[in-house]
Amino acid sequence: MRPEHWLFTIPLRLRSLFRWAQADQELDDELRDHLERKTEEYVAQGMTQEVAHRRARLDLDGIEQTKEKCRDARRVNWIQDLIQDTRYGFRMLRKSPGFTAVAVITIALGIGANTAIFAVIYGVLLRPLPYAEADRLVQLAETSERGTDEMDVTATELHRLRDFGPVFEYIAGFTEVGFNVAIGNAAEHVRGMPVSADYFNLLRIHPALGRDFLPDEDRGEGQRVAVLSHAFWKRRFAADPGAIGRTVLLNGETYTVIGVMPGNFDPRATSFLSLGLPVDVWVPLATVAKTAGSGQNIPVIARLKPGVTKQQLNSQMQLVTEAFRKEFADDVPPQKSMAFLPYDFMIGVDVRPFLLVLLGAIGFVLLIACANVANLLLARGSFRSREIAVRTTLGATRVRLARQLLTESMLIAFAGGAFGWALARAGLQSLLSIAPFDTPRLNDIHLDGSVFGFTLFISVLTGALFGIAPAIHVTKTNLNNSLKEGEGRASGAAGRSRLRRALVIGEFAMSLVLLTGAALLIATFARLMYTNPGFNPHPVLAMRFWLVGSKYHSTPEIASFYRNVEQRLSALPGVQAVGIVAAGLPLERGGNSSTKLAGTIESEWLPCKYREVSPNYFRAMGITLFSGRGILDTDTEPSNAVVVINQAFAQKYFPGRNVIGEHIYASGLREVVGVVADVRTFLGKPPDPTTFIPAAQVSYEGSKVWEGWFPRNIVVRASGDPLALAKAVRDTVESIDPVVPTGAILSMEQMMSRSEAPRRFMLLLLSTFGGLALVLATVGLFGVISFAVSQRTREIGVRIALGAGRNDVLRMILSEGLKLVLIGALLGVAAALALTRVLQEMVYGVSTRDPLIFFLVNVLLAAVSLAACYIPARRALRVDPMVALRYE
Repeated sequence: MRPEHWLFTIPLRLRSLFRWAQADQELDDELRDHLERKTEEYVAQGMTQEVAHRRARLDLDGIEQTKEKCRDARRVNWIQDLIQDTRYGFRMLRKSPGFTAVAVITIALGIGANTAIFAVIYGVLLRPLPYAEADRLVQLAETSERGTDEMDVTATELHRLRDFGPVFEYIAGFTEVGFNVAIGNAAEHVRGMPVSADYFNLLRIHPALGRDFLPDEDRGEGQRVAVLSHAFWKRRFAADPGAIGRTVLLNGETYTVIGVMPGNFDPRATSFLSLGLPVDVWVPLATVAKTAGSGQNIPVIARLKPGVTKQQLNSQMQLVTEAFRKEFADDVPPQKSMAFLPYDFMIGVDVRPFLLVLLGAIGFVLLIACANVANLLLARGSFRSREIAVRTTLGATRVRLARQLLTESMLIAFAGGAFGWALARAGLQSLLSIAPFDTPRLNDIHLDGSVFGFTLFISVLTGALFGIAPAIHVTKTNLNNSLKEGEGRASGAAGRSRLRRALVIGEFAMSLVLLTGAALLIATFARLMYTNPGFNPHPVLAMRFWLVGSKYHSTPEIASFYRNVEQRLSALPGVQAVGIVAAGLPLERGGNSSTKLAGTIESEWLPCKYREVSPNYFRAMGITLFSGRGILDTDTEPSNAVVVINQAFAQKYFPGRNVIGEHIYASGLREVVGVVADVRTFLGKPPDPTTFIPAAQVSYEGSKVWEGWFPRNIVVRASGDPLALAKAVRDTVESIDPVVPTGAILSMEQMMSRSEAPRRFMLLLLSTFGGLALVLATVGLFGVISFAVSQRTREIGVRIALGAGRNDVLRMILSEGLKLVLIGALLGVAAALALTRVLQEMVYGVSTRDPLIFFLVNVLLAAVSLAACYIPARRALRVDPMVALRYE
């Protein structure tokens, strides 16, 4: 089209769109003027006025038809049609308030639940990280056939990685420790992050005040320096800009403050030990590496150079993997490979499978809701067949009618989307309140423009899903039958009936999948309730505390502090026993160590868990002693070194032997004096081999980082509610020494609840989704059977008039509904067998193909379906043959 033509047509189209009434009037005047001139021409040729007028109209192909052609030529007619369809759709929906309310509420439930779950998934997995060019940030991972996991390295390995840096702009390591901060005559425990000097450059984040770390400081040279968080700076230094250059006492050592981070900086680090504490202090990574020897547990992140492709990165990592296998064979075995994967992907790698399961589950709920509304539209279409036939007779095309019906569906979808958005806003906070406490990026989960865009998208998608099929079927109208009085409702009924039954079958199949998943998790929780955790959690209280940086440096000083705490707490009313443990409570990952069996020439270092405990720890925790003895008050530093092991250790490393009197290397050569019950780290996994070492025999030299990673815990067995003792326990410890900071106080029942938080979260949501799906599917079945009964009223009356008994009619109606449920159940079982495998990591003590679970779920479906079919069947039994024979 030539430019000058555009200059003419665009204003005309805009005028036709925004001033359509004036444009139509002008078009009408022009056509009438043309008609009059044509008529005059024919009259001049000798025709009569009537004949000339008819001939002129024929030449124009009809006034109204020509108007439509002119409107179509403007290319804006579809907008006017859409406005007209929307107005008509509103009127039709307003005429059926019951139908509209049910349809909108059904869709709102589906869209609202999907919006809330998507908000979680977007916040955790998809929301861009708040760093410049975040797509170039990658994190070191190890990959194998079992999947992908974060890979931690030593300080030596981190320096070696820097030798393979042609594709990296920066490489940095970081870890997480705790710091005791001395504040006058009191102390505060804060979360800290030792990081490489390039850490802040890598993230493109720099201090708001002062500077970050220099390369020399990263090597551990010069004075100790620290960068503070904005919140800590305000709390500790009252937001004084003069804080730069001042000192702060961390773990008993003086650090010079060199910088303060911006208030909106939130590092993407999580820890099961931090319990949600924010990061308050950053120090050079060399602090950890020098204190902890090899500097284990260092995650690595990097920033790619501009233009580096994924293929180049993978090629480089193949070289790195081969080199590390030669130099660090224990850390990179042949079955594993090293890779740098997107940082945002790695942050959510542990929760990704669970969130995707939730997304699939809630997608099923939305599909069931769509199927229900489609069924409603098909039933409604049966009563609109006469209207459709009249409109077709008057010239409406099938496309035009389908567009009108689809517009009505879109109005329902948009209304459902609006109410769904409101439901999501109300339900998201409830969802977050039951989410596991260690879910990454919880602060990034909220409703925003991206989530609104998703809601808008699924509103359009659902409108199309539940609207297209009914629109097509309803417009397949037999004009002759539909225009006959009494036969309009039967027109096209066979096709619509088959579609409605297919939709119900699909609903029950998807409901069975969701209910099976929920049943598997319910069975898992039932098994976990009967799983012995190895200790008696009722009623036990645990409180964290930290000695690092205090006046307690030697083993005798620490042992004396322990005895003082135990004696003072034991004197409190309602306290039965008091113990102390370091390096992790039960149901926590705790300290990892290795052991070696004495007296075996070729013995090698074997992995195990490690705990430091006081003499009364086993009694306070209710841990059963199976053989030998526990730890005594006389097991002090000068005495013979002893160790207590658990049953898993004895069975794995001393199979079939009496282990009492054997010797192992565990922080030195020690004699095994006792065997206790297996205390589990995870309820759903086998117990780990564990050693328990007397706290009075532990050398605490060079253990500051260890204590930063793993706080000590006081455990108190109470005679009543343990949480009622919380304040008294904290006050007592602080009265003994106010510069020893105390932390979280939890009952062991709360610890057990936290350990099962991911499973419980999935159970609650899958049970909710499964129940909602079952309700929707049952409503759909009820609607189909009720509609079938109303359509077959005449047939039922004839059957009764011919002698059919009540049981015969009841059997006929029930069998029709149960047949649909049976087909849906068969399809659902096949789908559940394939899809419930994704729950393999979350189930315990039960197979994802457990026949009993599938049987019980099918029994539940059958019972609910029978109830849904029985109500319309009872109505069929009350049909009066005389009334039915006169039906329509």
